[in-house]
Amino acid sequence: MSTLELKVYDIFKSKFTEQEAATVLEYIASKTKEKVDEKAETYQTLQSKDLESLRKEIHTVFASREDFNKLEVKLSETKVEILRWMFGIFLAMMLAIIGLYFKK
Repeated sequence: MSTLELKVYDIFKSKFTEQEAATVLEYIASKTKEKVDEKAETYQTLQSKDLESLRKEIHTVFASREDFNKLEVKLSETKVEILRWMFGIFLAMMLAIIGLYFKK
């Protein structure tokens, strides 16, 4: 027994018989253990539910490799389109500069 348990036991022993005090302490210990076990079980249940919901969310957001491949293709198409526009704007600017140069 710990120091605290011994002090509680002495207090109970002064009010009750020795066997009654031991019974009360055993009851308190068993109830405490039940509550701790219940809380641990609740925590594990919540943790497993959280993991399951996270797994479901990951599967819905990142459905499959096909979705990644489609996204990659679309990004590469967009990249090519942006490069075309940049080259077109660059060419137009160069022609404008050359036109202003020969205008003098």
